[in-house]
Amino acid sequence: MKSLVGKARWTGAIAVAAALLLTGTGAGAAAADPTPDTSNGTAVGWRALGLAVSPEGTKAYVVAADRSGGRTPVVLRTVDLRSGAVVAELPLAEDGDAGKPVVSQDGRRLYVVVADRLVTVDTAAGTVLSRTSAPEQERPAGWSAGALTGLAVSPDGSRVYIGQNGPAGAGQGVRPGRVLVLGTDRGTFTGTLQLRGYGVSGLALQAGGATAYVATDLGVEHLDTTTAVPTPLLPVERLGATGELAASPDGLRVYALGSQASAGTGYAISTVTNSARPVFTFATAPADLHYVSVSPDGGRLYLLKDSWTPQAAVLAYNTATDTAVPGETLTGFGLDGVSATAVVPGGHTLLLAGIRGQGSYLRTVAL
Repeated sequence: MKSLVGKARWTGAIAVAAALLLTGTGAGAAAADPTPDTSNGTAVGWRALGLAVSPEGTKAYVVAADRSGGRTPVVLRTVDLRSGAVVAELPLAEDGDAGKPVVSQDGRRLYVVVADRLVTVDTAAGTVLSRTSAPEQERPAGWSAGALTGLAVSPDGSRVYIGQNGPAGAGQGVRPGRVLVLGTDRGTFTGTLQLRGYGVSGLALQAGGATAYVATDLGVEHLDTTTAVPTPLLPVERLGATGELAASPDGLRVYALGSQASAGTGYAISTVTNSARPVFTFATAPADLHYVSVSPDGGRLYLLKDSWTPQAAVLAYNTATDTAVPGETLTGFGLDGVSATAVVPGGHTLLLAGIRGQGSYLRTVAL
């Protein structure tokens, strides 16, 4: 196990990550472990809500909530990973909540759900291009529209897919959620697909973008995304309620975290057979597992355990053998809790955003 004590490979300052990025070396190539830095890291706001990394791996985008009187303004902060400095701040909303941002493959656009709107950011200019409200959701009188949830961007950047929960109300049963399609050329919603499940969580595009997987409270739905409006394919076999999803770089697998009754279990979905099998299970459920991600080479699966505690740990799994790699577990982040993670392209560095005292900080882990 790697920690801040003893054989730590965890770097407390983003400047150390900069050296890793510039040299292309990972923790295993280092001659000696760096001396742990006791500083908190780079301050990114009151509460970090989501984190993304630019495709070339030189910038981190942190969506954070600040405090201003009784309001919680939402701000996008850009961190230069070569210097560890916040180089840009962009207000996104005067008050509210936000989700995890997603960056297009060319790095020119960033998308994030803020309250009930999809916000589009020009990353080069550092400006908001649009704030687009979701189309009206059919629902009984007195019910509220479902929350916008997961995001995915097509490889060519022409479409953004957004999950939305079913409408919320009382006394008349549940209504299904849906997937919305935004055409980026006009910045308008161009299609809607109703799902079977009410709760919509993660979205993952298979490598190449021809199909998508959507996690719901009734299981994972498989969609054909070559059409203007996604077309339902057969649901993934042998898989119940699920939460977060992550696709492998080779397009052969999608990893899913179980939720509700299957909490604590992770599944590998074969994109060839459309079936799922468990690849890890914790002895006790529910387990606090979040932020599933796959290394750029596909060799490791990373998960964050006990995220909202000082005991937060990043677990590593070998995707070739479907076995845990205890020696690569990362702990001792010096934070009171971790709210977001992202693997930096290149695969040698993991970013963490988390709480320390009255603020949130961005820190790095050498993998």
